[in-house]
Amino acid sequence: MREQLKGHETQTTCWDHPKMTELYQSLADLNNVRFSAYRTAMKLRRLQKALCLDLLSLSAACDALDQHNLKQNDQPMDILQIINCLTTIYDRLEQEHNNLVNVPLCVDMCLNWLLNVYDTGRTGRIRVLSFKTGIISLCKAHLEDKYRYLFKQVSSSTGFCDQRRLGLLLHDSIQIPRQLGEVASFGGSNIEPSVRSCFQFANNKPEIEAALFLDWMRLEPQSMVWLPVLHRVAAAETAKHQAKCNICKECPIIGFRYRSLKHFNYDICQSCFFSGRVAKGHKMHYPMVEYCTPTTSGEDVRDFAKVLKNKFRTKRYFAKHPRMGYLPVQTVLEGDNMETPVTLINFWPVDSAPASSPQLSHDDTHSRIEHYASRLAEMENSNGSYLNDSISPNESIDDEHLLIQHYCQSLNQDSPLSQPRSPAQILISLESEERGELERILADLEEENRNLQAEYDRLKQQHEHKGLSPLPSPPEMMPTSPQSPRDAELIAEAKLLRQHKGRLEARMQILEDHNKQLESQLHRLRQLLEQPQAEAKVNGTTVSSPSTSLQRSDSSQPMLLRVVGSQTSDSMGEEDVLSPPQDTSTGLEEVMEQLNNSFPSSRGRNTPGKPMREDTM
Repeated sequence: MREQLKGHETQTTCWDHPKMTELYQSLADLNNVRFSAYRTAMKLRRLQKALCLDLLSLSAACDALDQHNLKQNDQPMDILQIINCLTTIYDRLEQEHNNLVNVPLCVDMCLNWLLNVYDTGRTGRIRVLSFKTGIISLCKAHLEDKYRYLFKQVSSSTGFCDQRRLGLLLHDSIQIPRQLGEVASFGGSNIEPSVRSCFQFANNKPEIEAALFLDWMRLEPQSMVWLPVLHRVAAAETAKHQAKCNICKECPIIGFRYRSLKHFNYDICQSCFFSGRVAKGHKMHYPMVEYCTPTTSGEDVRDFAKVLKNKFRTKRYFAKHPRMGYLPVQTVLEGDNMETPVTLINFWPVDSAPASSPQLSHDDTHSRIEHYASRLAEMENSNGSYLNDSISPNESIDDEHLLIQHYCQSLNQDSPLSQPRSPAQILISLESEERGELERILADLEEENRNLQAEYDRLKQQHEHKGLSPLPSPPEMMPTSPQSPRDAELIAEAKLLRQHKGRLEARMQILEDHNKQLESQLHRLRQLLEQPQAEAKVNGTTVSSPSTSLQRSDSSQPMLLRVVGSQTSDSMGEEDVLSPPQDTSTGLEEVMEQLNNSFPSSRGRNTPGKPMREDTM
């Protein structure tokens, strides 16, 4: 059970079972896996085995749920109900696998995991739908059987599902990678884009049926791609390939086998591939084929033909023809790709393969994972976090991982309720902060303008006091021949003041225009949050506080083109091809750059009459 353990030395409260704490610590060993989909799937596989859910069949799980009359999916379950249902499940597993199942420990561990995933507020209750989603996702069953069962839980009596109910299902599903700290790689906690993608796939019908939902899931949407990858990881565990790794020289290759479709007789084991190692002459963006089962002679001949064809293609061809084997979803924040592109074609075992998906040739974009994390880290900086700089898109994956790790550690010290709950709310919070900063900058510029005007008036009075002709106003001042060295000094000083005043006025105008743009964006976001009640219900189920566990902002999974049996495709693609729109932070940086380029002499310049401070944007 969930245990509240007081650490007398650390003076902290731990909500995890000691064995669960050890398990979470062991998952850190998998953080060196470069691709987030595989990293998440391997963590879930280790968790699945620790909870003995890899022994639980779908029929046994359904029998236990029916035995406890868990049919009202919106109803909450308390701790006692969860324990009773889990006890029924593990008692049956103990009868079938006596030496593998420790019922009390498994019940405690599974309860601990379910509460960590679905009860972040420590209320001691989770919904029935959440309980079913967690158990079914990690049980032993065919992938499409899981999809059918989960869809049935949110569909009406007529077999159709609307956007609100689908949002509930996807929200509960995305909590599983969120708890592992990997949610950013799958589009974030906001599942509204995934719901929209599904219904757009169904031609914007008000309700969808199971067949359309299955067709959409076969495309492996970004928010759910971790589940089919989990099944591939499980299928590849015992696979033995009669091939030699060209990097570490392992032979035979155990697990996934990656064969190059650019070079002859070039194979990589899963350890080298997941760590990003390559041999001399081979690039990560070259097309490769992934096998989770031993190859057949027909597949060997087919791959030979592909290599021969790719020999006549240049590097530019592979860069200009990216293809995605998963379905990306458009989120609020978008950005550049986070890792070295790699093109993969996957071969499933025939008995467990999903139906082949249509070829995805559109250049849709991934979510802006790194920028999303950077902006969240900047928010933590303003609240006293120890991070000093956000990471730019051109920095290494390790630096991005460090940023996410620091961000998550800072989240652990704050209340989850104080954090923005969705990307839209995060954007509103950031824009309100930027708006306040712009107002402060405008106030500083106005104050400096008043000081400059007072200095100009003082010089003008001093000039008139000496009996000289009055100085013209700054906009009308023209260079004149100095009558004396003192007059030349005063005229030069007045010219500098006029020029600096003009630059300040130009800066103020630019900042005022940008402030208006921020107000317009804030108004649009408020309208989005004040939509009618029907859409508000959908949006209300998509929010989730950012992950409190160790994350790695890297990379999305490699681009996967799924093939069944002997079916294949000539299309190869890269992984996260992203082209971001301008967001508010980027716009502010462009304004600063434009100001600096327009007025290069405004920094660090002091007038003879009065020192001027350097403007900071």
